Amino acid sequence: MTKQNCLNKSFKIVPMVVCSLIAMAEVGSARYSCPEGMAQSTVYFVPHIKDYCSSATPCAKFKRQVRMQGSGTLPGNKLLTYTGKTVDLGSCETAFGASGNCLIPYISVAADPRFYSMGDIIDMPALKGKVMTLPNGKTFVHPGYFIVQDTGGAIKGKGRFDFFTGSLSMKDPKNTFGAKGDPELPFLDKDACTNTKRFTVVRRSSFSYQQKLLAIEDALRGSSSSPKVMVASVFGGAK
Repeated sequence: MTKQNCLNKSFKIVPMVVCSLIAMAEVGSARYSCPEGMAQSTVYFVPHIKDYCSSATPCAKFKRQVRMQGSGTLPGNKLLTYTGKTVDLGSCETAFGASGNCLIPYISVAADPRFYSMGDIIDMPALKGKVMTLPNGKTFVHPGYFIVQDTGGAIKGKGRFDFFTGSLSMKDPKNTFGAKGDPELPFLDKDACTNTKRFTVVRRSSFSYQQKLLAIEDALRGSSSSPKVMVASVFGGAK
């Protein structure tokens, strides 16, 4: 709704103050748009109840984080989802995305399903060769590729992505994409439109798709205590 249309209807339907708020929202939305081919990014993680509650019973603080992040881990290798459902993690070390696969730190990304399919690869050349520390303390050299394995209610738009960092919160100094991470990779700030966020999309039908999946697998090899799960999560998007 444009400001003029809002004003035309305001006498019977919308108060003047609401018109002003709508106009401000439209301006703010435009201000956060990055150019074509440059990611508008945010970061999400999977919180653990022990970092928010004094007992094994989910407290209000933890539940708020679960609603914001999408899920959170519980004792007994369980996962609490934003819908309030508790599921068994099995051999997954993180959480499950909308694809049904186990999410991979610094590899899995949430995107708008109107523009991307589960398993599509987001190619970001500036990330290739960056050494990152995973939640389990191991390091790996980023291949420069991400896999679309999740969605999000606020993730709307062709270049809008939410990057998964495992159990590393925004304030964790080990989080490469966090507030104390690599200043050359401002993925936490969606208003930062930098060349490091330039990307292209590799569709599953692309000739080079399988080659890039193998590059992701090679980069992650030996970085997880459940390597078979990692591999399954990488290639699961190709189904």
